[in-house]
Amino acid sequence: MKLSELISRYTWQEVEPVYLELYPKEKRKRKRAREAFEYIQSLRPVGYEMRIHLEYQDDEAGGYHDVSGRDGSLRENGLEECFGLFLMDWDEWLGMEIEAEILERYSELDILCHCFWEMTWCGYSMEKVKKFRKRLDRVSTSKKEDFISFAPLCGGRIINHLALSE
Repeated sequence: MKLSELISRYTWQEVEPVYLELYPKEKRKRKRAREAFEYIQSLRPVGYEMRIHLEYQDDEAGGYHDVSGRDGSLRENGLEECFGLFLMDWDEWLGMEIEAEILERYSELDILCHCFWEMTWCGYSMEKVKKFRKRLDRVSTSKKEDFISFAPLCGGRIINHLALSE
């Protein structure tokens, strides 16, 4: 199932209670979250050869559900590489398949909420995502590496296959 199919099945009124339960700090931003969700629903998906993966990561703060992308690329140790998706255009997110095992392990609303949170990590508009991408592109490579090593994505191993420039 593509993310676009999943997001079209639900209204914000159905998503909001689950989203705010999973991400209670977002309560004060609920109006912007609703606007972003409804905007995303209006987008046309762009085909993208990445699968959405979701798994629980344990950490000192109590753990989190990591959303990442996979495309079949393998690491040196033979495990499938995962890619940070938070800088992706939202229409590309919509064109991605959700891994079948994720659909079996998580409820549809949980998947949708975790993806939505990841999509809006930089802000509740595509303009904010693009602005963050541009800012990141302007920093030196060493500072990007510092950012990447501390990013709480993909177990701290964010490897973004995106060209960070526009």
